[in-house]
Amino acid sequence: MLMDMVTSKTIHRGLKVLIDTQISLDKGRSYQRIIAHILDTCGVVSSVRTSTFKSWFDSMLRHGNFMVNCPVPAGHYFLNGWKLDSQSVPHYLLPGDYRVSAHFFYGKHKSKREDFVLELVVYALLQAT
Repeated sequence: MLMDMVTSKTIHRGLKVLIDTQISLDKGRSYQRIIAHILDTCGVVSSVRTSTFKSWFDSMLRHGNFMVNCPVPAGHYFLNGWKLDSQSVPHYLLPGDYRVSAHFFYGKHKSKREDFVLELVVYALLQAT
């Protein structure tokens, strides 16, 4: 995976992300939601060091230059050559075509108080081993 990102502003506490995970049952023509959840981005980053996602995050840190706490200064951030280890894939995910979207914002989602920051969409193929 290769990702380059330049942030023009400091990322402060309060940044939220709506993560929407979907699977395609018809080879990518349409997707069905598996789970969608809004998370506090800074809270997740600071607590991930002790959670079940620790191995994912540690692996991403070896392949990128992400910050491990907030605030995150404006600058260039990257992820280069990262691949999710098959041992780290949750056992409940079935092989298939996935689409994971991440909608970053401040305020309240889908309201006049929402301040949109970033939309990120990742397509992934999970194969049986």
